[in-house]
Amino acid sequence: MCSPYQARSTNLPLDDLPARIGALPPGQMLTLIGLEGSQLRAAFERAPDQKRQMLQLDLLASETANAAVNQILDDLAALALALWPDWYGGGDGTIDTGVLQPWRRAAKRLADSGRPPRFRRTHPQIEFTQLLRAIDPVGLVLLASLDVARPRHAAPMIAALEWCAAQGASIVILCPSRSDPAPPFERILYGALDVLQPAAPVLNRLIVPKGKAHHASQTEARIQAALQRDTELGPLFAYNRCVMTNAPGFSPRVDLVWAEGRIVVELDGPEHQGDPKYGDDRHRDYELLVAGYLVLRLTNAQVATDLQLAVEKIRRVVRLRRSEGDYHA
Repeated sequence: MCSPYQARSTNLPLDDLPARIGALPPGQMLTLIGLEGSQLRAAFERAPDQKRQMLQLDLLASETANAAVNQILDDLAALALALWPDWYGGGDGTIDTGVLQPWRRAAKRLADSGRPPRFRRTHPQIEFTQLLRAIDPVGLVLLASLDVARPRHAAPMIAALEWCAAQGASIVILCPSRSDPAPPFERILYGALDVLQPAAPVLNRLIVPKGKAHHASQTEARIQAALQRDTELGPLFAYNRCVMTNAPGFSPRVDLVWAEGRIVVELDGPEHQGDPKYGDDRHRDYELLVAGYLVLRLTNAQVATDLQLAVEKIRRVVRLRRSEGDYHA
């Protein structure tokens, strides 16, 4: 006989997740199997009509459910302070009858003074619901990752997330792998979705030697040859290298990189002009930007039409970077 978890397990393509999460009602929990936070974030950024926001929680250090709830409240208060004064969707909070004006006035005083709006003598339920309304009246989604190999650490997290759902929050739980429906996971695995990942193109799985242009790209080979003849630029760039970003598990392979100067050059063919590739490129550029990289994109057509102009664009970006700091290597 199948367990309840096995009977209700459903496959869902990754790109269908934003719509599924967008329709997640208040007070509901959704468990996703085989997915990391960075992958879900990328799928959200590709979605054209996604309006809901997600907050990724960090509860791994919480030993008890109460400690996890307090960590969630701390995160919400810190986020509210970062968003101040744009609370209640830009309104004044009087339209929503659930906004408690005494809490709102006290929270405003703290935020005005640069302090998170936390009131530890207030009942956690009041703090939680008021912070959610202030941050996002549409309905903030709380996102948590669980390690199925550590049930003792997962138990207080699951209890805290169940408490949040009971207060009306929408909860998404990420599990990197499937677990047996045993305590404490039996409470979150019923109705879980197994996320179907698109297969990576075979060329993306080709590992090339350091310092060598990709076999499949004549454009990269032309740029590499031109740069190697250039005494200023030749010693700087490596080819087809993975670079670290601030997003866990996200280390994109880039066409050219000057690691010391934190410059990335990407060479785009016509396949980069449409979705999903266009959206994926924008997400890569964002992650590289917040990791401190300048990103220059050149099209294959630009390189084919005027190779020297493409090299000069790279040179100008290098000189701009050198003018900003100590990048003389």
